[in-house]
Formats: sequence, structure tokens, C-alpha cells
Amino acid sequence: MGLFRKIKNLVMKEAPNPNDSQGLLILLRLMMLIWTPYYIVMSVYCLCRSFGVLIYVFGVTAILFAIAFFMTYRIKAAVCLNYVIVVTLVSAIFLTRGFGWRCSFHNLVYITFLMLWYDSSRTIRVKAVLSFLMAAGVCLVSFATPFGGTILEPNTIEYALVVYVGILVFIFCLSLVAFFFSHQFVEAEHKLREYNRELRFTANTDPLTKLLNRRGCEQELADVQKMGNIYCVAIGDIDFFKKVNDTYGHDCGDYVLSSLSAEFKQFMQEKGFVARWGGEEFLFVLENINGDQAQEQLDDLRHRIKHKSMHFGENDLSVTMTFGVEECCGNYGYDQAIEKADAKLYIGKQNGRDQVVF
Repeated sequence: MGLFRKIKNLVMKEAPNPNDSQGLLILLRLMMLIWTPYYIVMSVYCLCRSFGVLIYVFGVTAILFAIAFFMTYRIKAAVCLNYVIVVTLVSAIFLTRGFGWRCSFHNLVYITFLMLWYDSSRTIRVKAVLSFLMAAGVCLVSFATPFGGTILEPNTIEYALVVYVGILVFIFCLSLVAFFFSHQFVEAEHKLREYNRELRFTANTDPLTKLLNRRGCEQELADVQKMGNIYCVAIGDIDFFKKVNDTYGHDCGDYVLSSLSAEFKQFMQEKGFVARWGGEEFLFVLENINGDQAQEQLDDLRHRIKHKSMHFGENDLSVTMTFGVEECCGNYGYDQAIEKADAKLYIGKQNGRDQVVF
């Protein structure tokens, strides 16, 4: 378990270049950790079978793969990948020529091909050119190698072991690359959803009060109206708010708006929603209640606001609010209901303020 943790930490170590793809470096390291011991084992096998030059091809390639592993901690990922592509392609030429296509040593070139397209630091044009060169190299191996040609005796256990171990290594590496591609896609999709959520929040939220803004409120109102249930809209306005700004300053005015907005949020829980409609005006939407009930609830809110003490710096202050309420039951749209509520708010202002008009 301790060894596994050390290997994991080694593989997951951060890129030396902050602009490098961490995913590509991890993928390169994992491939080198798989290919290096695989080629060492094959080198020992070739030594035992006295396969001449293939002993050195496997041995040298294993050393070059090990060097590639340590290169990932010092130089750019793209350079490391170029190095691995060249080593893999050259070794595949010799090994496929010796063991034949059925032993699948050329398949590792396909893995490097996929890794090339996983690299986000290259342009499409560069990837296309390198892919063409790699394809040309594989075709060259194909033309130079008889399909069935091999130094092994076909239809033997030895031949089957070499063939199927190569296939299993290829499938495992292919699965790793597929995992990294899917993880990259899922991560990008998650980031996009998160970014869109933040955009929607920013577009629909008032930055000072953290309440819905007019745009967000209208979207919510449209949904409420589609449901077809009775609801009420009310416009509440802070009385003599300009005097607060003129007397105590705009910072104090912002504090009052934020403090009252927190009170509105708490009050509207399980009742509906509230939005900053503009300036010191707020729009309240109370769902599934009639006008009389809404007037009663908002009058309770009015009392709470009136007796709410606020402290800003060395100043103690309190404010009152006036509300205009309109009941909506499907006879007209929410925009007309808001106009009617606004007209009743004006009546309340004319009649002395600090009241709820229905």
C-alpha cells in the first residue's frame, strides 16, 4: 500500500511548466510505467530465445522509455510526447519486422497517435501533419513486413502468449487513453455548466442585495403565471430613502438596502419570492393566496421593518415602507398586475406612507 501511494504521488506530481497539460503528463507517465517493464520482460525473453538484434531493440527501447518517464519532470509535455512518438515508431518498425503483425507491437503507435490528439497545446494543423507522418510510418512497416511473417512458430503456446499479451497491453493502454479523453470531456462539461450557472446567477441577481433583479423576477413571474394558480404581486418602496442617502451617505443607503433585503428573504420563505425592482423599490410575489391574505402578511412585514433597528457606524436609524398589492387570478398578465400594484403604491404614498394598500 505504501509503494502504491509513492507511485501515485510520483505519477500525479505537478507539471514543471505551468502552461503544460497535467493530464497529458500523467498519461505519458502511466504509459511509460507500463511499456518499460513490458519491454524489459520481452528483452529477457528474446535473450533466452537468442533472438539476436531484437534483444537490443527491446532493451534500448525500454531504457529510452524510462528516460521519457523522467523527462516529464523536467521538460515540456509536448517535447516528451514527440520523443515517445519517435521511439515508439522506430522500435515498432524493427519489432514488427521481426515478430510480424499478429504480435501487435505496431499497436503502440496507435496509442501515441491518440495521445497526440489529446495534447491541447498543439494546433489542429500541427496534429494533422504529425498524424500524417505517423500514418506514413505505419504504412511503411506494413509494406515492408509480410502479414504472417514471424520468427516464432505459429500455432504454439509461445506464439499465443506473445500475441495475446501484446493485445492485452494494447487494450489496457487504449482503455487508459479512453478514460482520459472521457474525463477531459466530463470535466469540460462540468466547468461549462458551472460557468453557465454563474452567468445565469449574475444575469438574474442584483449584485448589492443578492435578490433577483428585474430580469430574473420576470422569468420567475412568467413561470408562476403559467401554473394558473392565484397569486399576488406587491410593490414595496422605502419611505424617504433619498433622505437617508443625503443625511448618512450612499454607503449607509446601501447598508439599509442589504439589511432590509435579508429581512425580506427570511420573510418570504415558503411564501414566494422577492426581487429588487429598481432603486429602493422591491417586488414581492406571494403564491397561492388572495389579496386579503397578502395584505395581512405584508402588513406584518411592514411592522417588522418599522421596528427594525439598524446601526451604521455611529448612527442608529430605522425606516418605514409603503406597499401596493394586486391579486392575480388569470384575468390579465403579471405586467398589468404590477402596474395596478404600482398605482396603489402611489395612493399609499399620497395618503401618508407607512401602509399597505389593496
